[in-house]
Amino acid sequence: MLKTFSGRPASQNEFELRGFIGLLRSEGVRRYCEIGSRHGDTFHEVMINLPKGSTGVANDLPGGLWGQKNTDQALRRVERDLERLGYKASRLIGNSQGDATYDLIVGRGPYDAILIDGDHTYDGVKADWERYRGLAPMIAFHDIVGQGQHEKVTNREVEVPVLWAEIKAAGYVTREFIAPGSKMGIGVVWPATLPKTQMESQNEIQSW
Repeated sequence: MLKTFSGRPASQNEFELRGFIGLLRSEGVRRYCEIGSRHGDTFHEVMINLPKGSTGVANDLPGGLWGQKNTDQALRRVERDLERLGYKASRLIGNSQGDATYDLIVGRGPYDAILIDGDHTYDGVKADWERYRGLAPMIAFHDIVGQGQHEKVTNREVEVPVLWAEIKAAGYVTREFIAPGSKMGIGVVWPATLPKTQMESQNEIQSW
């Protein structure tokens, strides 16, 4: 059982998270950003497994439908503990799909990897993918497995698997960490690996 920094039940499968962290370490990641950090447990666990001195940005909503009212306080505690351990961490409270938050995230970069684990609707996760995929050579998603799952707080359907299937079908290089019987899963994509012919096709579509 994964022991979390906050002491709350883990929102990650330990096997999947360990695999993801192992990939980050093997890729030499030292600059990490997490969109959708909630209480900061995943962010903290990732950061303490990166080399000392690594930098990290944890982003979440200030409250409301998906955010928690105590998000800022929770992430502040995570931020202080990571600084105590020799990391450079900062919290950023705001909507990742808003221009102001995007500018702040860009300003605290660059990044080696970004984990998207915020808005789990198709439109929301696609908006984050399209906006942030140019900011890091590795983009990861949580909850890529299955369809018809519902988010615990709002009971809205988790639609990340729909986008993940589209990303795989487009021809990007991807890697998955899925434990047996898991209803979560972590998927990693390298945005620059879309085949040239498809990139040209996308550019043509965007220019029309």
